[in-house]
Amino acid sequence: MNLEMISKNLLHAIDECKERFELIKQKPEKTEELFYNKVKPTFETVSDLTAKWKPLADDWIVKTNPKYIHLTQIESTVENIEQIILQSFYKDINNQRFYNLYNSVEYILKTMLTELHNDI
Repeated sequence: MNLEMISKNLLHAIDECKERFELIKQKPEKTEELFYNKVKPTFETVSDLTAKWKPLADDWIVKTNPKYIHLTQIESTVENIEQIILQSFYKDINNQRFYNLYNSVEYILKTMLTELHNDI
């Protein structure tokens, strides 16, 4: 997969997390069943994507030097994606913090996709 495709997949994954977060009305109990049946598989799937995305994104930034995206933001984006996944199941943070993480990741991914499209 290329950088554009992985970025689109990550954007789709965080959108699913946002929907899940919004559907949770109260903080669920942290059970092994929830962890092994839902959290772990989702986290591993998205972690595999971020593991492929990060080196591609780093190389792209070094080669193209985009105006609004920098290398340090890529590392932060990976960490924020991990938090979004976990919090979408457990809701251990307040809404504002979740949406700040979500908006940050969404901005990086959408800006990157726009820049990639303009490079063609």
